Amino acid sequence: MLFLDNILQIKNLDKGQMLSSIEALADQCREAVRDLQGVSVPRDYSQVKNIVVAGMGGSALGAYIIDALYAGEMKVSLEIANVYHLPAYVNKDTLVVLSSYSGSTEETLSCMAEAKKVGAKILVMTAGKDLAKFKKDKKLPGYLFVPHFNPCNSPRMGLGYSLFGLLILFGKMGFIKFGEFEAQKAIKVAEKYNRALGVYKKITDNRAKQLAEKIQNKIPFYFSSSHLAGNIHTAANQLNENAKVFAYWALLPEINHHLMEGLLFPTAIKKDLALVFFESAGDELKIRKRFALTREVAKKRGVEAISYMLQEKTPLGQSFELLVLGSYVSFYLAMLYGLDPTPIPMVDWFKKNMYYKRSL
Repeated sequence: MLFLDNILQIKNLDKGQMLSSIEALADQCREAVRDLQGVSVPRDYSQVKNIVVAGMGGSALGAYIIDALYAGEMKVSLEIANVYHLPAYVNKDTLVVLSSYSGSTEETLSCMAEAKKVGAKILVMTAGKDLAKFKKDKKLPGYLFVPHFNPCNSPRMGLGYSLFGLLILFGKMGFIKFGEFEAQKAIKVAEKYNRALGVYKKITDNRAKQLAEKIQNKIPFYFSSSHLAGNIHTAANQLNENAKVFAYWALLPEINHHLMEGLLFPTAIKKDLALVFFESAGDELKIRKRFALTREVAKKRGVEAISYMLQEKTPLGQSFELLVLGSYVSFYLAMLYGLDPTPIPMVDWFKKNMYYKRSL
């Protein structure tokens, strides 16, 4: 039996229950729909001139996905602040979304203080601690969620709450078109690819398992067109944290103006690179041609190029297809490396030392 088809071995490795969190994405989304059904947002929140989402790591991924997916539809500009400070333009006409799964992320709490100081409109997305207290004390709108369907309790695997929560609230405020119809469509796509890519689907018919094997012992580099920028950002983050591999991402057409020239040296690592292109029939003709030519450039330079054609027809569908795919690929790659994907020892070590050694 092939390793990725051995359910018992996989479950023995997955002590942190990440598989259960991946399988529960649709349930997370449903819970967000139920939780936010009766939640309202003050009318003046819809009149802001710009939006800043303050969040780090997994707590910012939902905002990145929305920013890319709805770039042509958002009624106001959206910026993600994954730093200690808000942009200088933030004022009373700005909506600041404070997003922290734990509720205690120090960069986000720093932005919280600044948002309060300048009188910005504040919306909170969290599961507890300091941000939850701030939300309750100030009677602020937002989403205080209890992640029943994220047993591994990792922010990066709780996107059904943070992503769907933002989608629903932005829809309520009129920034994007996202209501019950769109929510159910997205949930159906998540369910569809959970069946198609899950552990019980054999590797011969499982594209996530196949892709994980292709990038094993490689440095994966993900590429897409602009509307999926947030998704490949998310997928690369999950490779970093779940499979503990160096991975990054970039967009077409931007890479055609510089990155291709960087495939010549150092020659020693060419064999270790795997360029993965997430394409769709819905990409505009110029982008489709760029994908083909970029793969040809990689071939000329002796670098492996993998084309992954997404099956969904709509941008929202493609986003949720890729969201499920990226989660499973990172999980399966962790299995191939013999790792429990949930623990993040280096991130935990770093946070601990930041806390105890701030004066250094």
